[in-house]
Amino acid sequence: MHKSAALNAPTTTRTPRRVTRNDPRHVRVLVIDDDPQALALVEMALADAHFKRTIEVTPTATIGLKRIKADEHDVYIVDHRLPDGTGISLIHEAHAAEIDKPFILITGFGSSSLDEAALNEGAADYVEKHLLSTHLERAIRYAIRNWQTHRDLLDREEQLRHAQKMEGIGRLAGGVAHDFNNLLTAIIGFTDLIIERIDPLDAVADDVREIRKAADQAAALTRQLLAFSRRQFLEPRVLDLNEIVTGLIRMLPRLIGEHIETSTRLAPHLGRIWADQSQMDQILVNLVLNARDAMPSGGRLTIETANVVLDEEQARSEGVTLEPGRYAMLAIADTGVGMEAAVRARAFEPFFTTKPLGKGTGLGLATVYGIVDQSSGAITLDSAPGRGTSIRIYLPVTSTLTGRADRPETRPALSGAGTERVLLVEDNDSVRQVSAESLRRRGYTVHEARNADEAIQLANRESTAAQLLVTDVVMPGMSGPQLAAFLLEKTPELRVLYMSGFTDDAASVQGNFWGTIPLLQKPFTPGQLADRVRFALDLPAGRS
Repeated sequence: MHKSAALNAPTTTRTPRRVTRNDPRHVRVLVIDDDPQALALVEMALADAHFKRTIEVTPTATIGLKRIKADEHDVYIVDHRLPDGTGISLIHEAHAAEIDKPFILITGFGSSSLDEAALNEGAADYVEKHLLSTHLERAIRYAIRNWQTHRDLLDREEQLRHAQKMEGIGRLAGGVAHDFNNLLTAIIGFTDLIIERIDPLDAVADDVREIRKAADQAAALTRQLLAFSRRQFLEPRVLDLNEIVTGLIRMLPRLIGEHIETSTRLAPHLGRIWADQSQMDQILVNLVLNARDAMPSGGRLTIETANVVLDEEQARSEGVTLEPGRYAMLAIADTGVGMEAAVRARAFEPFFTTKPLGKGTGLGLATVYGIVDQSSGAITLDSAPGRGTSIRIYLPVTSTLTGRADRPETRPALSGAGTERVLLVEDNDSVRQVSAESLRRRGYTVHEARNADEAIQLANRESTAAQLLVTDVVMPGMSGPQLAAFLLEKTPELRVLYMSGFTDDAASVQGNFWGTIPLLQKPFTPGQLADRVRFALDLPAGRS
């Protein structure tokens, strides 16, 4: 969970921080004034104030600046004439040090030029001392209100920028994963075709199997990229986070070792969520492993769940953009080394890692971010050097009592051989070639098309009429679903099988086409393709 120690984890903007709002009922005031009566004057001026207050007085600009940098107050009241400088210069130095709390300048000798100078330096207000009793309370209330409004606006803008950045990175990652899945489909497919041809005891077979092993590892990386880009294939169902945590606890000693103390605080009657079981497991394992790596010498890991009702104010204070409502919260906290601000800012970026070369992919937290976002939730991260890291995940509570998503049956048939005619439509030459070859080896007659126009021409010829359309979902021009709809109007008994490197959610922008039509996710093996083809052909009429 700590990038500077180890972060499996999406250019330089910060992640939305947790906003600390001032309590309007209690104001902490720092007065910087060498007048021995300064405390009494301020207390008298605020005697009838409608807020409680804590007042601290310091006599010099030097000491005052140190206390300002400590950030323990809500408003600063600064006398213009100080033993070691002026109030204007103090405000200037504080702003140069990126202090953004409100300043109120006070003076016993006012002037229009001083008023203008205070305005130019960004003072929230300017009050002459003989008017403190009538103006100071109002000045403080307005200064704090305006400051908080400005902070809220900045926080919302920051959240928007962060969301836009992550969406842009997600689209890029998804596009890369999609193209890479096409390459891997060809690599895996041709590798399997070679293995089918050679003697398993041949030395060349071992080399080919090593290529296949590397391709499988690359496929796992693309799945993580798709998770980050919210384009993974999902099998959502009603889940109890407590059950998932309880299941993980049994394997924690093997995951993190005995040197880390683990405790859980699981809320009774936790609201159920609608999510993918394997993805929730992936979230927990990734976060627990990051926590382990942040505590190489041991420490404490805490896993907590809670029922949370968020309104707009609470969501804003957490730095998340969620609709008001009921959420199940999952929190994982460690006592590790914590993250520096620069690391926190990039914690969820894919391929960003502070692990040594070869020790991590930088996709762990990026994957968690994508899964949570795809599950309609939100994630926050609190961390500081020496203070450990705490990650909170909010997932919407579902009103569905039980069940799985209404998706097509995915159980493959046992045999992939056949003699039927197949119309294969795929714009990637390598994927089309390896798919056609693998089906022909299993007895099918395959007619190939690079796009929908070619497929329609083939379908119109009696000699090439097919029983099954196998088509990529996303293609230049007419999409796979649009092609299927066009051909099904002419030939209702035609079976259809989709191929895609994206999720059904990503592809469904082209229409709600899934229904009971089976889908094959890239990258796939020749055997998986043949099994899905056989499965699609054997479906009862009207199911495909």
